[in-house]
Amino acid sequence: MSGSPLRPWLNSFNPLIYTASVIPILVGTAFAWWQGDVFDLQRFALTLAGLVFVHAWINLTNDVFDWDTGVDRNKLNSLVRTTGSRSQVLWVGNLFLSIGYVCFWALQDWWLLAFGSLGIFLGYAYQGPPFRLAYKGLGEWISSSCFGPIAVLTATRAQTGSWELGALWAGIAVGSWTATILYAHHFYQYEDDREFDKRTPVVRWGPELAAKRFWWVIAPSYVVLLMAVAGGFLPWTVLAVLATIPLAVSLVRFVRENAGNPAVVVGALPLAARFHLISGALLTLGLLAGTLLPL
Repeated sequence: MSGSPLRPWLNSFNPLIYTASVIPILVGTAFAWWQGDVFDLQRFALTLAGLVFVHAWINLTNDVFDWDTGVDRNKLNSLVRTTGSRSQVLWVGNLFLSIGYVCFWALQDWWLLAFGSLGIFLGYAYQGPPFRLAYKGLGEWISSSCFGPIAVLTATRAQTGSWELGALWAGIAVGSWTATILYAHHFYQYEDDREFDKRTPVVRWGPELAAKRFWWVIAPSYVVLLMAVAGGFLPWTVLAVLATIPLAVSLVRFVRENAGNPAVVVGALPLAARFHLISGALLTLGLLAGTLLPL
């Protein structure tokens, strides 16, 4: 297996990263159950598979585009580097995109397909030429939108056939947690990003100040959920998410203490992924519990 051509591809698959596509689908589906007592297993599976395949396309094409700009030339686990074939990585990514589109098309909802296409365009514009919006400092906004409100609203509409304002509130919270993963990712890539003028928050502000401002990314999720519950858009049971505040404090403290040490601060990425996963799981369970424990 050590010499297998599949090994670089298997090594590039990080299950922790793909929670970013699984969690919003779970949240959106749970919201549909709480709001309208509906659940269609086939439509859930199509929506989940569609977003996971699109997510894989984004990851693979981002690997290609970052290789093109040079920012990943020192990245040992770059798939272009390990496979030795830029075109192969690009074509596999496009295959995944095609499968994702087929999944969304099978839902037979043209508004949903159009909305998903918006998310796919933003996913391309994140790193793809001529946009390269991540290099302009818009990475957190795009990732939080695509894997937050857009994904959650898509999952809810796939079940209910309608757009739901409460799902938007839940999606904003999920997007905040998604941005947390990307924000944590920037610290250990600071030197390469700065060299190639990738204007991430850490490059713009410097590691120390960016670490102090980490709360700017995390805090909105708690504020949004409190407002949504107060307004009656989400059940009070979603306040179980507040139990993750100690995890958030621990993550921010770790980054602040190690922001200038790439070899150590790389550990912030799994911490952020864990925070995203637990927060999303609690929000999903909170929505499901809302059907059993109404006020």
